[in-house]
Amino acid sequence: MKDEFSLTFFGVRGSYPVPGKNTQRYGGNTSSLLLEIGGQPVIFDAGTGIIQSGRYLNSRLRAGQKVHIFLTHLHSDHIMGLPFFAPMFNPGAEIVIHCPDIPGINSRQVLEALFLPPYSPITLQGIKARLSFRPLAAGPEAIAVRLENDIEVSYVLHNSHPLLGVFIYRITHGGRCLVYATDVESPDGFDERISAFIAGADLLIHDSQYFDREYFASANPRKGFGHSTVSMAARNAEKCGVKRLFLFHFDPKYSDSMLEKMLAQARGKFKNTNLAQESKKIKLRR
Repeated sequence: MKDEFSLTFFGVRGSYPVPGKNTQRYGGNTSSLLLEIGGQPVIFDAGTGIIQSGRYLNSRLRAGQKVHIFLTHLHSDHIMGLPFFAPMFNPGAEIVIHCPDIPGINSRQVLEALFLPPYSPITLQGIKARLSFRPLAAGPEAIAVRLENDIEVSYVLHNSHPLLGVFIYRITHGGRCLVYATDVESPDGFDERISAFIAGADLLIHDSQYFDREYFASANPRKGFGHSTVSMAARNAEKCGVKRLFLFHFDPKYSDSMLEKMLAQARGKFKNTNLAQESKKIKLRR
């Protein structure tokens, strides 16, 4: 347990959830993933995938144990599951939400509004967990946050995602490293600052919303939407010298079979590529 470093995908889609027979194999929930590091749960993003993550965690939380939630940005597909996260209503839980500090926007109020009328009947009084918010200020260099069990979470701002950018996270513990880079767009590859931040990671989770043909289509192209193609993901993985690549944040229109075609294309450029798959646990080994 002390040496554990595992990742479980609970939401892998972008834009909006897509339940149904065509998404059963890889999942239709929006972005959320759970890291368990030495018994410490750390969640990244709170799309609809966080609902199942909360059910999994609620019976496993120890007295006094914190649940850390890091948000990449505040678009609805990355926060819409928060009011349905079971530990929110557990009086024994302590939840810390690390959210972007956006000039002119009160991130805490944005997130609290999800629990308030007219969006929800829960109200803030309905939250039974001890809940706190920690704003994350962005600067030109990477900033690190230290958590329990000697976990380090570093982040940098990537400006390609409209309109306020997105945080890329790097999580390190016990000589192992994972990078979470969703909602990024880099037609010419990551710049040197971002590449240096990601360099050498054991595992890179990279936005792969589109096939190239859709991104560059003559009619209704996706360029400028703030998302990557499968080729961009594979190219960045190679450039940054990571060991494993997981494609992530799939377009809601793409069926499971389409994702498998995307995987085959990526492996032609970066062999050690996998698809993010809901409920799949991956262990990072030394």
